[in-house]
Amino acid sequence: MYNLIDSFLDYITYEKNYSSNTAGDYRSDLLQLVDFLSGKVDEEFKNYYELDCVITGDEPDILTVTVSDLRSFLEYCYDRGLKKSSLERKIAVIKSFFNYLHRQSFIENNPSKKLIYPKKERRLPKFLYLKEYNELTSFEIHDFFDLRDKTAIALFYSTGARISEIAGSLIADLDLDSGRLKVSGKGSIERMLFITDETVGLLKDYIRERDLKFTVKSDFIFVNKSGKGISVKGMYNLVMKRAAAAGLSYKLSPHTLRHSFATELMNNGADIRAVQEMLGHRSLSTTQVYTHTTKARLKKVYDLYHPHSGKNGGDTE
Repeated sequence: MYNLIDSFLDYITYEKNYSSNTAGDYRSDLLQLVDFLSGKVDEEFKNYYELDCVITGDEPDILTVTVSDLRSFLEYCYDRGLKKSSLERKIAVIKSFFNYLHRQSFIENNPSKKLIYPKKERRLPKFLYLKEYNELTSFEIHDFFDLRDKTAIALFYSTGARISEIAGSLIADLDLDSGRLKVSGKGSIERMLFITDETVGLLKDYIRERDLKFTVKSDFIFVNKSGKGISVKGMYNLVMKRAAAAGLSYKLSPHTLRHSFATELMNNGADIRAVQEMLGHRSLSTTQVYTHTTKARLKKVYDLYHPHSGKNGGDTE
């Protein structure tokens, strides 16, 4: 089986032009499969799985590998704690390998054809608690760029806008009197965002200082050191810089602020369709993930404070 793996890796490297890193990942996954079929597993899993394949010369005979063997390997991976995303990758590698063997007539029947992918697990979006947001924006304003950064972060949290929408927002689309900002989202669909009074105050201060600092006025609200519209990368970097300074970079990105906006609205009883419209989601199912986030948050509060939860470490009498 080892020589067949080498042949397959040569194929994906030299004919399919896969990168060396990808080929290395494929090799690792396939060697794990060989070890499993050969019985080289952790002690607790010895003799746990019934396998059909025959071991010849200290390696599995490829002609005797069955779909049941492959399913047992995936079950073994699952039992060892692999996430569904990792299982999906292993299935893709196995299918690609056995498809290659079948096309090259190394095997007559393809045992991987009946392998199915596990249902995709949906990750709950990360968000900031209000205390963490306050920590993020607690830095003092010493210069223009401190003011710019604090204003941009506040606008993220106030509107739930995407990073491209904030970076591309225009002065002409900003109405500070009514506290509104018009942005162009995915598919060039425009929508109106609402701005908190606190953020309006920061925007007024920022724009005044911006106009004093630069003689040539940019059409964009947020500018870089040259006075030109800030790029998406520049906007990302300023958020991450402040996150690192606040000790929050382990859980924060600009998109986290968007998630935090939506989570706070849902926690405070906002109608899900209103949240959908404010976020610019085309599908309600995309917005529904925040209902799961709020439930997870409530469960955490329950575990912390209910006297009988068994997880709060308090007196249960």
